[in-house]
Amino acid sequence: MEQIANLSLAEEQAFQKVKQLLSMTRRDVAEEPSSLKDGISVLARLRNDIYENLNQIQHEAMILRAALDLQSKDLARKPINWYWNPRQTGGLEEPDLRGIVGGSIHISAEITTSESLIDKTMGATLKKLSKMPGKKIYFVRTEPMETRAKTKVSKAGYPIEIRQI
Repeated sequence: MEQIANLSLAEEQAFQKVKQLLSMTRRDVAEEPSSLKDGISVLARLRNDIYENLNQIQHEAMILRAALDLQSKDLARKPINWYWNPRQTGGLEEPDLRGIVGGSIHISAEITTSESLIDKTMGATLKKLSKMPGKKIYFVRTEPMETRAKTKVSKAGYPIEIRQI
């Protein structure tokens, strides 16, 4: 996991990545294809240039939103050190976001940017999160995802708070 030294700086860096990705996208689609073959070439280049970053930048930004949400609501006036896996590369024992207060893990959070249900993935993520130390929070983007996550947590008896941001 990497430490987030400065949330504002991390947000600015994420914003720069968004701008770079949009610029690359505009460049890739600047010319109208004249044939199916040309069109497929444009799509291949577009996919190559933006596919991975399209998801990863959203994930990174949502982790930062989660940290800010936690810092303002749950951890006000507490000195906290944030650690994250911004590119969804955490191991089985690492969450997307971890908050450490006074040398102890205070928060373990997983974040999903999916807007619709990915039931199997959600179940595995919640199971993983349930075994982590500290207060456990699963952040989602949409109301249907929040509803489904709450149902899964309730049925499994996991001590996990579901929060839509």
